[in-house]
Amino acid sequence: MNNYCVDVNGEYIKAKSKIFRSSLLFSLILTAVIIADVLLVALAGEEYIVNFIISSIITVLFIWFMIFFISNVYSDINARYQYFRGYQSGIQPTDEVIFIRKSDELCYVNGLYVYPVFVRYLSTLGERDKIIYTLDDLNYQEEDKLTITTYQRIIIKAEKHA
Repeated sequence: MNNYCVDVNGEYIKAKSKIFRSSLLFSLILTAVIIADVLLVALAGEEYIVNFIISSIITVLFIWFMIFFISNVYSDINARYQYFRGYQSGIQPTDEVIFIRKSDELCYVNGLYVYPVFVRYLSTLGERDKIIYTLDDLNYQEEDKLTITTYQRIIIKAEKHA
């Protein structure tokens, strides 16, 4: 039997740790910028114009960093964290499918970088082809019959039938 399983608890702990570290890093940088700005302006003395310009440049650079960080880095980390956090309370359907093929191109779905997998669902309503996703490489052959458990269209568990 060829089985595939995602360690959801391990992934959740890693995502939680990563979101904590990135939030801490952002907070430390924000604190350093505020302290630098206050010191530059408060201790300026006679050259307050030069210190004000330097403080303004530091603040503008931080604002650009903040926009990049929140819109790219933090949003990816947070989406991954939210995905694994919601797993325990979310719907996790188990279905019988026939594996058709896996694509090697990477897609971005639900905050995760995943690989598209083409499968044929076997149900009482008849066969239907669908695209679902996987986090890792699947080692299944075409026409393998699988029992899969998904969460938000991403395969969490897969078990091959003999």
